[in-house]
Amino acid sequence: MQRPITLKRSLALASAALTVGVVTALSMPAVADTQPQAGTHHATRAAVVPDMTFDSTGTADLGNAPQGLGKAFGGRAAMKDVDGKTIGTAYANCGKDATGTTADEVLCTSVFKFSDGAQIAADGVIPVPRSGAELKEFDAIVTGGTLRYEGITGVARFTPRSVGVYAVTFS
Repeated sequence: MQRPITLKRSLALASAALTVGVVTALSMPAVADTQPQAGTHHATRAAVVPDMTFDSTGTADLGNAPQGLGKAFGGRAAMKDVDGKTIGTAYANCGKDATGTTADEVLCTSVFKFSDGAQIAADGVIPVPRSGAELKEFDAIVTGGTLRYEGITGVARFTPRSVGVYAVTFS
């Protein structure tokens, strides 16, 4: 009597199919995933940033942008909470990138340093109005932070209150 060999053939065919499938899958280009990837190196513990005011009056502020494209300059502002208490200092390094009839545009890289040492980094194109021109609202891209703000990203919205004074909110 002959033994049935269907099981051996089935296993051999399944093994061959699996091998072909693995080789095919490995040789195909990766399919793009439109969902954000959760990496193991991204912090997710960023604290909520309180609303504040940046006050550069009395300092070398962005209103003193140098003439000429490509000119670099720095600025700083006192960071104050909603009660007017100083909670840190904002520092910016900027370069003039465009001139206009009512405003110039400067690209700034900034660090907002809180009194406890926590920091937030942001980049933005800032409209610097010419004399007599209306102050404009602008956004900066929040690119990261330290300590309680580690892992933060988003937008910092600057709303003018007066020359050199901006309300700042984070989202």
